[in-house]
Amino acid sequence: MRCHGLTSDRHRCSRDAQAATNFCAEHQPQAQTEPRAEPAPAPRGGIARLLERLQPALARNVVPDDANFAVPRWLNKSSTPQVIERVLNDPSCMIRWSAAFVLRKRRDPAAIEPLWRVLQNDPVSFVRQQAAVALGKIGTAAVLTPLIEALWHDQDAGVRQACAIALGNLGYAIATKDLAETLNRDYAIFVRWDCALALGQVGDFSVERLLEERAEQDQSQVVRGACRESLEEIRKRK
Repeated sequence: MRCHGLTSDRHRCSRDAQAATNFCAEHQPQAQTEPRAEPAPAPRGGIARLLERLQPALARNVVPDDANFAVPRWLNKSSTPQVIERVLNDPSCMIRWSAAFVLRKRRDPAAIEPLWRVLQNDPVSFVRQQAAVALGKIGTAAVLTPLIEALWHDQDAGVRQACAIALGNLGYAIATKDLAETLNRDYAIFVRWDCALALGQVGDFSVERLLEERAEQDQSQVVRGACRESLEEIRKRK
């Protein structure tokens, strides 16, 4: 598997990951600082077995998802490896989109690598957009790098917007710098808008000055309003 690290220009590292981690030797420091969930308390009493089964879910940020879509029944009943095969290789963009939606609902970390490949390579923007949403719903820190890479480099504003929303929902402070730089540079109003809102969700105090500046200087009224809203949210936490 390729390294999960990002280069300085926010492209995926081309080296192979070391066996014990998702990172190559150069990016091992990133592996050490990657945000990790707090360990769940030891299960007690008669529900211990049930809690043990729930541990994988408890170790992730559970992002709400009330979306519903009538995917083909045969696809919904397929195993996760079969759904992954469809999202990567089916000639129909609607089947690839539906497969990404199924993976979104399953929240299986095994889908991170294939969804990243979709986000990098699928020629259809709305398939890439659904892959970004699906990655965000999985909820582990391992999804940050594919989302940040696409936030910087995807040519479709809808995909970049989906990445910004996902990063805000996940709430990891490590994404603050990338959201802030995208707020400063992206030409698309609604990408900047969602980056501003995401910064409020993350709540890092270091972006107060930036949000103050963008609240005054951004050309879009909706972006200025989002910056003010996020400033209020951040200051409530002080």
